[in-house]
Amino acid sequence: MLTNAVPTTNGPVVGVEQGAVRAFKGVPFAIARRFAKPVAPAAWTEPRHCTDYGAYAPQPGHLDLAIEESCLSLNVWAPAADHPLPVLFFIHGGAFVTGGGADYDGSFLAAHGPAVIVTINYRLGPLGFLQLHRHGFGEANNLAMSDALAGLDWVRANIANFGGDPDAITLSGQSAGASMVIALATLPQARGKFIRALALSAPGRNIMSADHADDVARRVLEELDLAGDAGAITSVPLPTLFAAVERVSRRLADETEAGTLFGPVLDGTVIPHEPREVFADGSLCDIPLWLGSCRDEMAMFLKSMPPAAMIRTTERQVRAAFGEAGWERLLSCYRATARVDEDPYEALLSDAFWHRPMSDLARVHATAGGAVWLSRFDHRPALEPFLSQGPTHGADNACLWAHLPNFIDRPILKRMGGPMTPEDIDVAARFQANVLRFVTAGVPDIAEAWPRFEPAKEPLAIFSQPFHVIPLNDGARFRAWAELTARPGAVA
Repeated sequence: MLTNAVPTTNGPVVGVEQGAVRAFKGVPFAIARRFAKPVAPAAWTEPRHCTDYGAYAPQPGHLDLAIEESCLSLNVWAPAADHPLPVLFFIHGGAFVTGGGADYDGSFLAAHGPAVIVTINYRLGPLGFLQLHRHGFGEANNLAMSDALAGLDWVRANIANFGGDPDAITLSGQSAGASMVIALATLPQARGKFIRALALSAPGRNIMSADHADDVARRVLEELDLAGDAGAITSVPLPTLFAAVERVSRRLADETEAGTLFGPVLDGTVIPHEPREVFADGSLCDIPLWLGSCRDEMAMFLKSMPPAAMIRTTERQVRAAFGEAGWERLLSCYRATARVDEDPYEALLSDAFWHRPMSDLARVHATAGGAVWLSRFDHRPALEPFLSQGPTHGADNACLWAHLPNFIDRPILKRMGGPMTPEDIDVAARFQANVLRFVTAGVPDIAEAWPRFEPAKEPLAIFSQPFHVIPLNDGARFRAWAELTARPGAVA
């Protein structure tokens, strides 16, 4: 059944009743020409039917169907309530090159909050992250971040009409989306537009240098034979553009320290400061922060064919930081302390690329006076790829968006959902309840069960069966890292 029309700043929209929740899908919040900043869409007067997800942002596998200028849409799930509800604003992951809001049906979370759930699309790959402003395109810097800002501004301006509280928005994201959340939270343009932040599995490097981004842009232009005519890139067919980017990506993985093409860039304008420096100076000490990761983050990337570039890059960085002797000492420590089912090499790289950077950011925020909680997801969902790879990257996300007692389908990733085991339901229910409590109350759990992360006491919540909390700064692995990091000349 269709909903009543809801007014927005662009025009009225009509959604569908989805159980106890109203769902509005594919609501345009902006449009954008290629390599130009997002602008408001043309206004409409007749109610617009927003009952199906909007066009996917162009990405591998979805280049022929995408409508490039109209991919900037969002989805809203709003339960009935007699008072304004808090809002979860979610930025999807996908290594900055894949994904979309259509992979996340927020109706279950909305009904159980209750809360208003928003998922957004943003431009991906070269269209969202290729930094061309030094090559004649003044607007083409951090376009995906500008898309996310435009989506946040739309929510602030319109969410009250859907029953949401514009003064109670939680920024959230997973993987690449978590990296964008950490950067977005520090921007002057976003100040005062959100009150909390949740980042799940943010990559170790949350920000790229302008020089590296410029090098990527130069390489892509050369690959397209456009070094002397950068303007022609606006008319390059999408398959040709994305194929050139893929070739550059393969070479970059072996030739540069960064090893990856895309991500938020410290460009000095859209992102004026390194995010960790903003957290460190206390500017965000009034923003509660939850940082989470999965136990076996790297397993998925190790088992990809070929293994992901971040594998080689992370090993190179650890070896460069501590030398060959330091690398061998760490690897020996992980071998000596490995669980029966654990790959010591994967565990070392997971700590180096995912867990340690997240705990470092937690320390930075806590030292500056901010409230922060740190978690790790150790449960293996009964769903591929987790059944065969363990609680690897995305295991927590699969449980967060599950419609208990079932995992949901992920149409963009082409992953099927399915029934959950009792253990899945138990862990997912607790994880969802903690997220919704964080969104509604600013703390994920009662203090006795999960105390906040503090400089003198560093609790790590473990989502498994049973839920428990352990000290982060304990054990042989922690001591090995601490001793190596304390050595003169160490840069990790």
